[in-house]
Amino acid sequence: MNIPRLRPALSLASVLLAGCAGYSYTLNEREVFSPAPLFTGYAIADAALAGGVQQAIEDQRGTKAEELKDLKCSQAGVASLAGIERFTGLRRLGLDGNGLTSVAALEALTDLSLLQLRDNRLRGFERALCGKPGRELALSGNPDFACADLERLRACGATLVDTPAHCAD
Repeated sequence: MNIPRLRPALSLASVLLAGCAGYSYTLNEREVFSPAPLFTGYAIADAALAGGVQQAIEDQRGTKAEELKDLKCSQAGVASLAGIERFTGLRRLGLDGNGLTSVAALEALTDLSLLQLRDNRLRGFERALCGKPGRELALSGNPDFACADLERLRACGATLVDTPAHCAD
């Protein structure tokens, strides 16, 4: 058998099969491969947040809570973050434009490297805004944010991407 001649065919087969990763395969009416089911073991009462999480799990093909790395729920009408603490693998979280007044539920998400909270109704420092050193925070458009609390955020290791307009840096 001439192996070098088979390489192009094997390469093409690999590419084609990789594109079919979400499908089950059968042979003689017996299932020979079935992908792991998407993660469903969570409860989020806020419908807008739940919809965003479900979409992100589908897009990222997550089979475990910690596999969800990115979540973008900006301008989605999210009123509560309760239940998001289950997703400890989140690295980037976009929550711009939701009118949130508290982010306490994010305290368990210590691996967040980017937290976008523009155009909400945050009033000031919360422990959940801190995290690993270098966490990037976007806070512009929070008109009631206590400007003095920006220094507390810097002290806990946060990097401020932007700040509320009324807080002159």
